[in-house]
Amino acid sequence: MTWTGKILSILLFLCFYQLNLVAQTHELVQVKGIVINNNKEPLPFVHILDLTKGKGTISQYDGEFSFFTEKGDTLQFTCVGHKSTKKIIPIIFPEKIYHVVVVLRIDTIMLPETIILPWKTYKEFKEAVLHANVPDDDYDRAAKNLALMELQQLLYPDEMPIAAGAASRIFLYEHYDKLYWKGQSQPMQIFNIVAWQQFFEYLKDGKFKNKKKKK
Repeated sequence: MTWTGKILSILLFLCFYQLNLVAQTHELVQVKGIVINNNKEPLPFVHILDLTKGKGTISQYDGEFSFFTEKGDTLQFTCVGHKSTKKIIPIIFPEKIYHVVVVLRIDTIMLPETIILPWKTYKEFKEAVLHANVPDDDYDRAAKNLALMELQQLLYPDEMPIAAGAASRIFLYEHYDKLYWKGQSQPMQIFNIVAWQQFFEYLKDGKFKNKKKKK
């Protein structure tokens, strides 16, 4: 075989190999896994972005995730309080399911508790507590409000609001009266002949006179 034939054979082999890689690159694969932190605790709601396709998903409450993508794609995992990381799906991978465990390292430093007080010394704090005006509790406030309501009822009985049940009955009576006279003119008591007759009988019998003045 001449050198020209060898070169052509090598070029054909490289072309077929490249085509095979391209075919494998666009092959779908299911990516399944779990996202944990460096304390081996599952991370929920981690943002998983396929940078190659521009699509994404999130991990479940237990940190697990599962979705379909293509071989060779780059995945980015991000979570608040943790350092982001990237994973590349292998191109040469014979299986249809790619299992992966993603570890995100904690990026937040927990500071110890700090208490800030407006007093410089313990003596100032003690004086402030001793002279503090402590508000009444719920029981004392309720007792004061009830006493005030009782006083208002004694001084101004006509201005006190009626109870809810009485207000409801009055509203129902008025509504019933409107329905009873619906479609017709409601009579006025000033034109009631029976009422006028009864009034004159009471006037004649002297029932409107003040009996105490006679004594």
